[in-house]
Amino acid sequence: MSKTFYQQSSDYLSCVPEFWRRLPQIQAIAGACCQELDRRLERAGRIIDNRFPSTVNEEGAARWEQLLGLTTPRDGTLQGRRDQIRACLMSKPPINLRALEVIIEAYMGVQVQMEVENYLLSITYRGEIRQKDLAPLMETLYRLIPANLLVQIAYAYLIWDELDQQNLTWDQLDAKGLSVEELEMGTWVTEQKTTS
Repeated sequence: MSKTFYQQSSDYLSCVPEFWRRLPQIQAIAGACCQELDRRLERAGRIIDNRFPSTVNEEGAARWEQLLGLTTPRDGTLQGRRDQIRACLMSKPPINLRALEVIIEAYMGVQVQMEVENYLLSITYRGEIRQKDLAPLMETLYRLIPANLLVQIAYAYLIWDELDQQNLTWDQLDAKGLSVEELEMGTWVTEQKTTS
């Protein structure tokens, strides 16, 4: 993969005639110039990286959050802030259930199931979500959905019907070596569905 101009270190000596490269004065100038050029290239790289939500640093994330009117998540990891910015940018009209699903999955980092019934948007998920603080996601959702809807996000624990559908004997279930918590979380069923 080739490097962009700001990822390459500066080389002042390559720009002067070869017979000058041995002169101590030129080498001193090269040392000073290269150091300053490298600092400027690094600054240019930070500015360019901060233009894209997936590569922002702390300073860039703060700027994006200010521009979009977002609040910083409580756990405040940089990746979480990037995900929140991307989710907000993806939330442009028209908003339908599929668009909401994409936004929610981008923020949470897991697949979700959604259902709208009796003015309630129910969102369920399985697995470990990226962000523990869902307040910024809820804020984004309430800006997008109609005002008469409420949002509920819940973990989809394993239910008996789903366990029965696996057609496992007690010995087969025991052979999986699952703790009670792992069994209840149901991620092993979801993983099984994706591999088959």
